[in-house]
Amino acid sequence: MSFLDRASSFRRSGFEHAPFVFSYDISSPKLARGVRRCLQRWRMDGQLSVHEVILTPLAAEILSVELIELVDPATDSLIVFRLSRRGDGPIYNLSTQATTPPFAHRMATLPPHLHDGWYIVAYDITDKDRLRQIHRIAKQHGVFLQRSVYLFHGKGSELVATLRSAAQFLLNEDDMRLYALSGADDLWFLCGTVPPLTGLFTRASISTIQPTRRGAHG
Repeated sequence: MSFLDRASSFRRSGFEHAPFVFSYDISSPKLARGVRRCLQRWRMDGQLSVHEVILTPLAAEILSVELIELVDPATDSLIVFRLSRRGDGPIYNLSTQATTPPFAHRMATLPPHLHDGWYIVAYDITDKDRLRQIHRIAKQHGVFLQRSVYLFHGKGSELVATLRSAAQFLLNEDDMRLYALSGADDLWFLCGTVPPLTGLFTRASISTIQPTRRGAHG
């Protein structure tokens, strides 16, 4: 049984296309370029190492296996998550960066209120001093997933307050985004160290797959 098959959220989505986000933290520039080229085939929008795509669950699984073969699992980190199915607005843009269709209809500025639940924050900050300020705020309230990528779980009001505190340091050239998830089972760790999430995730949602699985799709 594949890692996507073990997640009820993917089973509910059937064969319909859905918005996913692939994020990576890769130590080798050469390997990072290979992963970036692979994701460019599907990329709709995103940041330097955060790629927003629209795929079926099966296509997301095949792409995940392909990506794992391009990295060093001993040093690198790959995660994928499926965006919220609550409706429009699963991505909130905290910067003034323009967005690219078809994700543009899903983009929104940060609202005054958010649902309680699961969120991922990712940011590209150009200035080192501002980057340190954002990092300091994020690590106080979120769980570190990758460099500049954090998981938040809890009250939406507390997250809004945290993000408004971080947004005061943003300038036009910065890019900070908030991704809403439907639940814990919408986040998968493809390779790399799984952060301490005891009590937050089910065993099925903390999953890894091996590169040798590629032959199953060949």
